[in-house]
Amino acid sequence: MSSPQKRFYHYLAISLGMLKERKANIYNGRRMIWNMAVSLLKAKYSGLKLGIWIAILNPLLVLLAISFVFTHIIKLNIDNFPFFALAGIFPWLFFSGALAEAASSILSQQGVLRQFKLSREILPLVTVLSEFLSFLIGWCVIYPIFLVFNPKIIVLFPLLLLVLVLMLCFLCGLGITLAVLNVLSRDIGQMLGIILMFWFWVTPVFYSIDMVPLRFRWICNINPMTHFTVYYRDVLFRGVVPDGSVFVAVLFWAIISMVTGIIVFSWLEPKLLKKV
Repeated sequence: MSSPQKRFYHYLAISLGMLKERKANIYNGRRMIWNMAVSLLKAKYSGLKLGIWIAILNPLLVLLAISFVFTHIIKLNIDNFPFFALAGIFPWLFFSGALAEAASSILSQQGVLRQFKLSREILPLVTVLSEFLSFLIGWCVIYPIFLVFNPKIIVLFPLLLLVLVLMLCFLCGLGITLAVLNVLSRDIGQMLGIILMFWFWVTPVFYSIDMVPLRFRWICNINPMTHFTVYYRDVLFRGVVPDGSVFVAVLFWAIISMVTGIIVFSWLEPKLLKKV
């Protein structure tokens, strides 16, 4: 066996060992993660007069504005466009909000690290889970809207639960990665807003993949959020079981994101300790 191969298998063995150890830490701290996420959710809305209703009003207000622009000004030729857009914009708002909060979680909660002996990867996980709980509360209003639009989608409810779990896993892994990178390089946090804006417009939230010219569709195919958006839209708007390739794609990105996030965090944690 050549020297490069030996180094590869050596690093692979170390990475797998780190992955196993971190998974155990996260599992053992699951109650703490849950309690901290609930507390963070309560603190987020406690000072607001509208409270948790903000989680529902935000996507609806964005939907009204976008629907007006794309139906009365740009005039996209898509039937029932408000429902078409809502199936994409609501998950996207959760994705972008959770990612932004997770990226800054370690820097913004250094006091918690000093006060309690916590594994640092728990902080982005707590942040993502808190945003996920807010997301679920929003679904209590959003999902009935889709049921009125198409009552038959009730039989696809288990598929909706599945994509919610997979999206949570995808965001947890991505959030862990961005949280540690943001500590090591503050430029990440500054650039994230621009990255998310670009990411938003290359994700088929307000348009379908069929509308994208063939020579540019490869961009959609390598974009994880394309597959999540198509999945949500198939289940909620079209009322059909997502294509097998879409299911495989969201499962693939959820697993890759979690594994990559944990391994990257494990490798970079020694450098992280010097920063916080």
